[in-house]
Amino acid sequence: MLINHNNLEEYRDPINYDLEFGGDTTKYNFYLEAARSSPGEVLELACGTGLATIHLAKSGINITGVDISAAMLAYARFKAQGLPVEFIEADALTFDSDKRFSLIYLTGNAFQAFLSEEDQVALLGTVYKHLKPNGMFVFETRNPWGTDLSDEEETTWGEFTDQDGIKVKVSGTQSYDARNQIMHWVTFRDWGFRKTTSRIACRFTDNDTLKHLLTSHGFTIESQYSDWDKTPFTPSSSSIISVCRKKQGE
Repeated sequence: MLINHNNLEEYRDPINYDLEFGGDTTKYNFYLEAARSSPGEVLELACGTGLATIHLAKSGINITGVDISAAMLAYARFKAQGLPVEFIEADALTFDSDKRFSLIYLTGNAFQAFLSEEDQVALLGTVYKHLKPNGMFVFETRNPWGTDLSDEEETTWGEFTDQDGIKVKVSGTQSYDARNQIMHWVTFRDWGFRKTTSRIACRFTDNDTLKHLLTSHGFTIESQYSDWDKTPFTPSSSSIISVCRKKQGE
């Protein structure tokens, strides 16, 4: 996932990142369906280790993945050998290509890694510039009205099995900065014989603000869902999945 430079701690171990977060084929198939409905080249911003990118490429989609993390991209390239995918190391805020894409998407709640309105506008500028006329833009973000934003002391979050077969316990804390709409998470991963700490910050944007942001920067919103099964979004949904188009004539 492409992230704010202050968030890079969470992305320093790409192999275990995949083992902890990979495998959500329902989500990957949602973006695959979007790609098939918009024939042409596809761009994933904030692609990380290429979990979604490679899933699309394996289905024959011609796709480019962009991310800011060299380590994540190195693993993505290793996994994607022989597939119709190109990985580019770049910041989504300044990425520039001569290509124009039929579909651009972000997943993994990567939209929330852009921590200011200025950054959000710059991201949308990148998307707008690189979309073909009437091209599709799809992304998901957590809904602040459907999320518990209260501060929490260390709480157990789950576990995963690492590349050596060791069960890793995952816990963390959260602290919400309401003034700036930014959640600060600290994640602890405990192997029993060692423990790591990583920090990440994510911005929460309510749907009214999100709609205004999109429509005022060149997009129409076709649909909004609460999950990958296309359940319609409601104000209490935990996620906002937005399917947008570049405005006609722009």
